[in-house]
Amino acid sequence: MKTVSLNKLDVGRIDLHGIISNKKTWIILGVLVVIAVGGYAAYQVYFAQTSQEVATTPQVQTAVARQGDLIVFASGAGSVVPATEFGIGFDESGTLSEELVNVGDQVQAGQVLARLQTNKTEEEVQLAIADAELNVLTMQQALDEINDSAQMDAAQALIDVEQAEQALDDLQNSDLQTAQALLAVAEAEDAVKQAQSSYNGTRSPADENTIAAAYAELVVAEKALNDQEEKYKEYINKPDDNLEKANRQLKLSQAQAAYDTALRYYNAVTGTGSELDLELTAAELATAQAQLAEAQQEYERVLEGSTPGEIALTEAQLAVAQANYETLKNGADPAEIALAEANLANALAKLAVAKEDQAVVDLVAPMDSTIMAISASVGEAVGTGAIITLADLSQPVLKVYLDEADLDKVAVGYEVEVIFDSMPDLTFTGQITEVSPSLETISGVDTVVTQVRLDAESFSKPQSLPVGSNASVDVIGGRAENAILVPVEAVRELGPSEYAVFVMEDGEPRLRIVTVGLMDYTSAEIISGLSAGEIVTTGVVDTE
Repeated sequence: MKTVSLNKLDVGRIDLHGIISNKKTWIILGVLVVIAVGGYAAYQVYFAQTSQEVATTPQVQTAVARQGDLIVFASGAGSVVPATEFGIGFDESGTLSEELVNVGDQVQAGQVLARLQTNKTEEEVQLAIADAELNVLTMQQALDEINDSAQMDAAQALIDVEQAEQALDDLQNSDLQTAQALLAVAEAEDAVKQAQSSYNGTRSPADENTIAAAYAELVVAEKALNDQEEKYKEYINKPDDNLEKANRQLKLSQAQAAYDTALRYYNAVTGTGSELDLELTAAELATAQAQLAEAQQEYERVLEGSTPGEIALTEAQLAVAQANYETLKNGADPAEIALAEANLANALAKLAVAKEDQAVVDLVAPMDSTIMAISASVGEAVGTGAIITLADLSQPVLKVYLDEADLDKVAVGYEVEVIFDSMPDLTFTGQITEVSPSLETISGVDTVVTQVRLDAESFSKPQSLPVGSNASVDVIGGRAENAILVPVEAVRELGPSEYAVFVMEDGEPRLRIVTVGLMDYTSAEIISGLSAGEIVTTGVVDTE
């Protein structure tokens, strides 16, 4: 069957003038037009149905699981900054007299960088030191006097306690008290006789018996003095706050006084005394007579017996002596000692400051570093502010900025790869040492700020990295080598940390559970559940 089809162009080319003049021809033309229109409509319907059938037949897109390397990284930009940067200056004001370094110099710890001529002369400095030293000596002497006085007071307080105890014991023991009073009278009478003899002997030589007795007395006193001196030697190296040492000192003084009296008496009875000896012996005689009268009164009182009032008074005196000793036995008042020690410490501190003051002061480097800036010139008046800026450039550090969206790929310890603009053919490695806890807005964009320290091995190159050198930085968030990789479109997430892929088996896709490792925008690492070479689906191709 022959099919006839006409388009608009064919119809337009027919000679209508001839057809109009022939009615038969007009009828035939009408039939032909109807047939053409109907055929065209049938053709459009058939074509639409065929296209719809083809469009509804889906085509599955697949990919082959392969072995390869996957690196997850975040890219950013950064620049070199000093690991440590600080400024130093003089502690005093003055005129900068010397500048011994230049910007860019590498200096060692302790190296002199500059010198300052202070506003003080050398004479003024030495005078201040001398005044401070004198003040220290004065404060030390004041502290020593407090301690020494406290030791002597404690020793005397102990003697007062012993005497008060003896006095109370005497009052409470009448027989012993009577015997002691009688003995005291006898001793006083002997003292009067000796004083009288000494006085008489001073005025004129005594007989041989008196002289012999005086000599014997002198020998006994000398022996007693020697004994006390020997006993004191045991304590001579003891601390001054030793109470027994103080007691020995007191007894030694008493023995010395007794020896001096015996010596004057011997000189008196032998007629070798001077006018001064005569006056002394006269005074001793008067004293002895007064002591005798006092001893006789005491003896008469003892014979009458001790009254309750006397015992109570003596007990009160003992209590006072004991309380006084308890207060003094531990040394001086802690508050007084603390004040004296504080004054001494203050004087020592002022001395240290005075010794540090110098007419010319050196400014030294506190550590190995590089001179970054100098803000003063020789001859310029400077204060106590920083005039030299130092930095530690021994190991380069970068300040790196990354997009906020990459925050999950950044952490302390992550590896980085760095390419500097000035050395595009070299790749440096390092680690993130710090991640700022807050974002920083740069040109309206929120960025994550990190600090990167380059590896020493990586930087062992002849090139230097000036501060401010710009670089491109890749932060390695993860690395998988020789891993099973599939396109990310093949991975279906079933739940938290649960994934699956459709694997083509016998021409049909079948769901299989897999373990997913690293994943970037294009590929995913399959740790288990899939082998290299297997075919997975990545989606359906729409052919419409």
